[in-house]
Amino acid sequence: MLTTLKRRVAPQRKVCIGVCAYNEEKNIGLLLKNLLAQQDLLPNCEIIVACSGCTDSTPHIVGKFQEADQRVKVITQIERGGKAQALNLIFERASGSEALILTNADAIPDAGSINRLVKALYTSNVGAVTGRPIPFGKSVGLSGKIVKLIWDLHHMISTCESVKMSGELCAIRSSLVNRIPANLATDEPYIEMLIRRQGYKIGYVPDAVVYIRCPDKFIEIIKHRRRIWAGHLHIKKMEGFTVSTSDFRKILSTLVKSFRFSFRNLHVLVLFTGIEILSYLLARYDVSRGKIPFVWETLKSTKTVCAESVEKV
Repeated sequence: MLTTLKRRVAPQRKVCIGVCAYNEEKNIGLLLKNLLAQQDLLPNCEIIVACSGCTDSTPHIVGKFQEADQRVKVITQIERGGKAQALNLIFERASGSEALILTNADAIPDAGSINRLVKALYTSNVGAVTGRPIPFGKSVGLSGKIVKLIWDLHHMISTCESVKMSGELCAIRSSLVNRIPANLATDEPYIEMLIRRQGYKIGYVPDAVVYIRCPDKFIEIIKHRRRIWAGHLHIKKMEGFTVSTSDFRKILSTLVKSFRFSFRNLHVLVLFTGIEILSYLLARYDVSRGKIPFVWETLKSTKTVCAESVEKV
């Protein structure tokens, strides 16, 4: 007698991808094409795009994708209330999922990066995993080299020290985060704090690469770093929580261990240090006066399409 053996099929985990978008008509289509064509998403996956106070054609573009693929969903906010407010709408919509992937509207994940994150998320005592952000393009000019150094440090600290959660591309267990305060300048540290205080670890998956748009003008780099520092200082003031990349001792230690000191790149290090100190002091001033930038100022150089982003689609 022949016995038919039925192979057990592992249940498909419900995964949602959340994207916050403000006036991203030049970038959102590239991201959605990437997610639908290069990430091997399961049929039960949802892509939730929160269009927050957009005054351009971003909601219309997302709506066209929704018509073509039912996995794409759009949430439209009439007024822009900040990223944390938009994230809360995504958390509510994704409450029935097991994993929530967060990425930026102007980012492009490398092929297969989403599944690498989801696979790493379900290991022992891990509540969230974060990918590796890499700036688009070559490090041309001083501003490009400084941006590269910032993200190289992010990678080195996450590899050698304590992982810092990155909102450029991350995956979290949906049950661990239901809502965050609306008056946050940076959401990732608060989410990281919530997860760690529930006894879970943050994992780092460096081969889950995401290519990101970065400011390429010095004034915009300072504005961006000022906002980041303000967010970190605000959370430290509220909750006593410090992220690894805002600890100057860890930054200095990582630089000493990993940075190649030479006359050729010493000026980059000096300029980077000056920008960080200036941004930190400006952020301290902001926090002391209660000026928390929970609605971000638009950085114009991050709203354009670069050739490298098109090539990744």
